[in-house]
Parts: sequence; C-alpha cells; structure tokens
Amino acid sequence: MNLRGKNKIFQQCIIEFLGTGLIIFFSIGCLVTSKLTNFHMSQYEIGMIWGFSVALSIYFSISISGAHLNPAITIFLWLFDKFNKKKVIPYIISQIFGAFFFTILIYYMYYNILISFEHKYNIIRGTKESFQLASIFCVYPQKNYIFIDDFIKEAIISIIFIIILMRINDKKNFFIIQKTTSPFLIGMLVAIINISLGSLNNVTLNPAHDLGPRIFLSFIGWGKLAFTGLNNSTFPYFLIPTVTPILGINLGGWIYKKFIKN
Repeated sequence: MNLRGKNKIFQQCIIEFLGTGLIIFFSIGCLVTSKLTNFHMSQYEIGMIWGFSVALSIYFSISISGAHLNPAITIFLWLFDKFNKKKVIPYIISQIFGAFFFTILIYYMYYNILISFEHKYNIIRGTKESFQLASIFCVYPQKNYIFIDDFIKEAIISIIFIIILMRINDKKNFFIIQKTTSPFLIGMLVAIINISLGSLNNVTLNPAHDLGPRIFLSFIGWGKLAFTGLNNSTFPYFLIPTVTPILGINLGGWIYKKFIKN
C-alpha cells in the first residue's frame, strides 16, 4: 500500500472515530441529563435525540469513510459487499476508541454532577446500587433476566434493523429516495427502534456504542463487573450487546441479499 493509500485510510479512520464518538456524545449526554438533573426526558425525547445524533453522524462521515460507525456494519460490508479487508480492523478500532474517548468527554463534563449524585444516594461503585448509574453509559441486565431471551431479542431487532437499512440504501430506490435523505431515514429508524423497543433495556445495535463506555467504566471503579454485571451467569452479559448485533446484522444482511434484494 502506497503512502497516499495509507493517508486515505488514516483519514477515514479519523472520521469513523469522530462519527461514532458524536453518536455517543449526544445520546449518552441526553441520558446523563435526564437521569442526574431536573431536566427529565421521556423515552420519546431520548429516542429522537438518539436518532438525530445517528443522522448527523452519517451526514458528517458518509462522503469520506462511508459512515459505517458500527463494527457490525463494517464486518457485514466486508463479508457481503467487498469492503477492503485491510480496513476492517482499523475501522473497528477507530469506532470503539471513538466511543471510549467521547465517553470520557461526557464523564468530564458531568463529573461534578455524577459525584454529587453518588454522595446524595451513598452510591459506591461496583455495588448493586451503582449499576443504576453505570446503566446510563451501557446496558445491564434487568432483574431476573434470561440470557438466551435477551440474546434472541437483540438478534431479532438487529435483523430487522439491517433489512430496513439495506432497503433504504438500495441504489434502485434512489429515484424515489434521494441519497441526501437516506441518513435522515436511518436516523429515524434508530429513533423508532429506541422509542418502541427501548424498554427492553438490551437494544444496542452497535457493539462500539456499548463496548467503548463499558471499557471506560471498568477503569473508574466498576472493574470486571462492568462487563458481567452483578450476577452469577455463566455468560458475561456484555456478550449480548457486543456479539449479538454482529450476528444479527450479518444474518439479516444475508437474508436481505438472498430473499429480498431485486
């Protein structure tokens, strides 16, 4: 690979880093605001902010990196759409690190409020009570959850998500759906999923969105419990929001290409 090619990949990785980070910045930012301040938001408001943050990030990055912004999408495009395999690992690292870095920014900006919340309710990080705070940044199991049940729900939602996304981006639709509107439609798709299914508590669709913040939490007091949650499950809970979207999106993409695409 020549120097020009390396510089282009570096630029694309920077955009993936920033684009994924912007989704984190706005979506987790609204959750922190709603949870820890008097400015409470409904599930509808949070879902819409989440969707608009995805749309803006796609508009920001699509012309340079293709706006993957999601390791599951990158893997899918590599397996099924001839995406350059040399870019797969750099893209995924950039996405996860973008989520990690922008989580640090949110934590810094809300640090005093977070500390005051912990002191007010006598919350000690790593205890059962502390997971109401940790759940702002990434998902944790609800009481009496069943691992396989949550796994199947996340997989189904991921399959539906990628099928609709592929249909929106189908080049044959461009005479009806202009390319400039597809990022908005994808954002609205994310918003609808979050509004209608957000109560399931395990809807992520994006491994980077969950793994980046989870890694950060492990450094600031939650340790290995950031990955497992407080349970005795044989399977660490973080496998659901990180591995299941990859499986679901690739299965859904295969279904689309095999049975739906014209």
